[in-house]
Amino acid sequence: MQVELRHLQVVLSVAEAGSISRAAAGLRIAQSGLTAQLHRIEQELGGPLFVRTTAGVALTDLGEHVTTRARSLLGQFHDLLETSRRLSDNERPASPVVVCGPLGPVVAMVADSVREVLPNRDQVTELERTFDGLTEKLRSDQFDIAVLPELAEHSPRLPPGVRVLPLVQEPAFVAMATSHPLANHGELRLAQLAGQEWVMPDEKLSGLAPSLRLACEEAGFTPRYRHTGADLATALMLIRSGHTVAACYPTAIHSPDVVLRPLAGTPLRRRLALTWRRSSPVHEVIDHIRAKVLKGYQSLIDEHPAYTAWWSAKGDS
Repeated sequence: MQVELRHLQVVLSVAEAGSISRAAAGLRIAQSGLTAQLHRIEQELGGPLFVRTTAGVALTDLGEHVTTRARSLLGQFHDLLETSRRLSDNERPASPVVVCGPLGPVVAMVADSVREVLPNRDQVTELERTFDGLTEKLRSDQFDIAVLPELAEHSPRLPPGVRVLPLVQEPAFVAMATSHPLANHGELRLAQLAGQEWVMPDEKLSGLAPSLRLACEEAGFTPRYRHTGADLATALMLIRSGHTVAACYPTAIHSPDVVLRPLAGTPLRRRLALTWRRSSPVHEVIDHIRAKVLKGYQSLIDEHPAYTAWWSAKGDS
């Protein structure tokens, strides 16, 4: 038999356990098999490595010599493996950091923050329009960091190794033209909007369509969806006409001809969270990324007077 590194590991296991039976349990082999293997190793090395004691086994002088040199050899071998892997990784181009989430400015903030914190990594941003699409992405290893809208009816079960941190709780306002009869109200009750025509942008991840219907029905009416499937630009044109209103998150709308009005009691809201894979390069810098995103979100609040007033009064409660 030729002594190999694995045999040295066996000797060290017995020495560290202080008992052949305990070493056999740790190595998950039969005690008789370990005893036979140890005997063959001792024959190859020229003599006994252990003597039996009442407590188990103790090292002989030869055993002390072998275990000391074995630890050094195994340490050098592990170092060889680690440095070789690092060198190999450095020679391969790093894969891009994948940022994903719903349409809207928050994903763009995350992408900018990742770029700033990890300036030497390429980046890809992938936007999802449905919960099924986003959930499938989060259950795979095809993303690094994502914005996750958390709604009561949509709580995806995330796999092990995926972490979540809260970002903000975002209210939905009503967008209407500056010429709309209700535009001069500081705050609106949903019941005041019973006769309005609504435009619903084609964006499933907002969760607004089902939430708005339920809230309106609780207020005593069914919303009149007259325009559906519109992109944001088309929705804004319809709103500017003065005949249509829309429920939206205030950070998504910025137009001089459109005003945002909060709803009494804030019946429509969503939580935005930051989720990432622990194996991703963002894991070590996630606190820095989150801080930059929150700072960017605050700047968006400051751009909307109605949202600034709401945030000052009610905050992220």
